[in-house]
Amino acid sequence: MKRQALSPPSLMLFCWVMTAVFATWTFLSLDQMVLVQTFMAREQLDLSAITLAGIIWIILGLTVYTLADWIARLSLPPLHPFEARLDVNKAAGLNTTVNLVFACVTLLWIAATAHKIGGISALTAAVYLDSLGTRDMLLENKLFTGMRIFYAALPATGAMAAALLANGGLTARSRRLCQATLLLNAILLFLLPIVMSQRLLLLQFLLSSYIATCMVKGQMYALRWLILGVCLFLGLWIAREAITNPNMDSAVTMIAGQKLAFYIANDMWNSLAPLSRPIPHTYGALTFEGLSFLTFTDGLAAGANPSRIPELNVVLGGGEFPFFTSAYVDFGPVLGIGVIAGFAVLFRLVFHSACQSLGWTAIYAQIGAALLFSSHAVYVTHQNFLVSIAVIALICRTARRVGRKPISRDTSGCRDIGSVEMAS
Repeated sequence: MKRQALSPPSLMLFCWVMTAVFATWTFLSLDQMVLVQTFMAREQLDLSAITLAGIIWIILGLTVYTLADWIARLSLPPLHPFEARLDVNKAAGLNTTVNLVFACVTLLWIAATAHKIGGISALTAAVYLDSLGTRDMLLENKLFTGMRIFYAALPATGAMAAALLANGGLTARSRRLCQATLLLNAILLFLLPIVMSQRLLLLQFLLSSYIATCMVKGQMYALRWLILGVCLFLGLWIAREAITNPNMDSAVTMIAGQKLAFYIANDMWNSLAPLSRPIPHTYGALTFEGLSFLTFTDGLAAGANPSRIPELNVVLGGGEFPFFTSAYVDFGPVLGIGVIAGFAVLFRLVFHSACQSLGWTAIYAQIGAALLFSSHAVYVTHQNFLVSIAVIALICRTARRVGRKPISRDTSGCRDIGSVEMAS
């Protein structure tokens, strides 16, 4: 039985359809959602900003994206059989070493902060008593500038470990190293967001690891692990709300549910509101924000930050502009459509390579996961994402093997927007 495909337009369409469905349900059920109303009032979300122009832009963006992807797909050469193209045992060792560096830096950061306030027990108590204050304390005690990138790269090494395990050909030691990497990252990315409020990193890790496994296997694989991942993420979401709202009388599951409903509604509002009135454009400040951060040129575009432009601030609720709307805010309708089409072609090229190579699979897994929450933010241009891609590329280049024997795998499903087979 054919299931949901892993190609870029399929993931993009799935994300936006689900967001639209749940956001519409939330808006229609506001009378029964007191907390959602409170959050909307706090962020000044006015439903009058949801206009036909915004809806048309999202539909146009999806149409252009799908069309550009289709043209790119038709233009690509036939696929070659899938092969690792790596010394997988060397890659496993390198990936584990890099992951341990990231994990150690993160743990040292926490230990240094804990030492400053009286130990781990004091830090744990502070998390419960004042989670937001503890978060600020951690941010103030960073070991060095850009240190959070180390923590944010854990999903990349996790997905690489998942791809290596799915590919096979590992020694018993390498297999244990990959399994340990997945377990360590799952623990860190579950516990740390309770304080740091970066729950999307756990989602990025879970989704990219699953996508990497399915891409290597050539089929939707082990859905029980996907269900376990969903439960893990929801558990984190509920735990975070329980800690940040300890004095609320309502049940924590109700609070967490309405908070999630608000996030989805807020994302849809951010998608539509900029089309409800004339706005100034930022001309690349959003699209190239991550690149400018990594090249230390972000100060040049600081004035184009939406929070500093009153006309943009009023059409931005909590969070950031989503994928299609970010292109419009940055470049306007004409150039914005060109940017959307450009991303579609780029992602199709990466997907095409991922159907043939393990390294590209790990890279595409990061893109695919980001596409699944593209209605929330444009993570594919964020500095954390760019560093993650660079880490995977460096590991693969270092572990590249010349004169390998191809490992044949079925790549027939990669050619179509169609799909992958469900494992029985």
